[in-house]
Amino acid sequence: MDTNRIRYFLSLVRTGSVTKAAELHHISPPALSKAIKVFESELNEKLIVPDGRGILLTDRARALAPALEEIISKLDGIVEKTDLAADASEENKPLRISTFEVFSTHFMERVLSGTFENRTCYIHELTPGLMEQSVANRDSDFAFTYIPIPHPELDHLRVQSIEMGIYGLKGKFNHTAEEERPFAIPTTPIEGSPNKVRGLDGWPDDAFPRLIRYRVGMLETALGLCRRGLAVAYIPKFIAKLHNEIVKPEFALEEKSLPKKFPTRKEYVYLVKRKTDLEDDVAKKLGASLRRLCSTS
Repeated sequence: MDTNRIRYFLSLVRTGSVTKAAELHHISPPALSKAIKVFESELNEKLIVPDGRGILLTDRARALAPALEEIISKLDGIVEKTDLAADASEENKPLRISTFEVFSTHFMERVLSGTFENRTCYIHELTPGLMEQSVANRDSDFAFTYIPIPHPELDHLRVQSIEMGIYGLKGKFNHTAEEERPFAIPTTPIEGSPNKVRGLDGWPDDAFPRLIRYRVGMLETALGLCRRGLAVAYIPKFIAKLHNEIVKPEFALEEKSLPKKFPTRKEYVYLVKRKTDLEDDVAKKLGASLRRLCSTS
């Protein structure tokens, strides 16, 4: 039984007019009359009878009205309590985000600042593949990545395009041959990437070999090596910009030239969520923060 038809009937009881009841529900009088006829058929009861240009309620209709009012009132109360409980629990529930350390360095604090600063947050620094598994297992609510690893239970929502670049200390390695530039790269390889990327920084090593001088576990370590003029790193341009905003000018990083014929494919930041979770206000706010920060590249 459609609760909308119950509501139409109760409005008809209160107003005594098909036209007025239809106006309350923003539908046409014929549509309301049709709904009432269906309701009568469902109940196998005659509820209204014509009276000139108007209608009269049958005795059975008047007897049913109080019981139906009580049902609708209880139903509305249940829905309201559920909504309030959901809102309250959402505010108190910790926000759990998985990301790899490229995003958590010089980035996550800006995503959370202002929008989520009064909410408890857990930041899980994981590699692509493991972060997807964390979201699927409900150990995390969302994940950020630009190397998406497909998972049957997850959606990868494309949020913002980003550019990658080689960065090093200003004036350093500008005249060094490409094959002699020392790189600091992540230690962790990527498994399961659909675009055959093997390194956590996204560099296509199979097509463009490079001199790997340092293998590090954290982006900040690589940035430190770059600040000291010991290496260059392949990182998102927006990360370099955010880095340069907080360091002294003498430690700022500048973009270096890419190898000739280096692919200029677009990379994207993805917000990872479970398919069973509807996109809610938190996901929208996280997406907006990502777009705002990634567009600074």
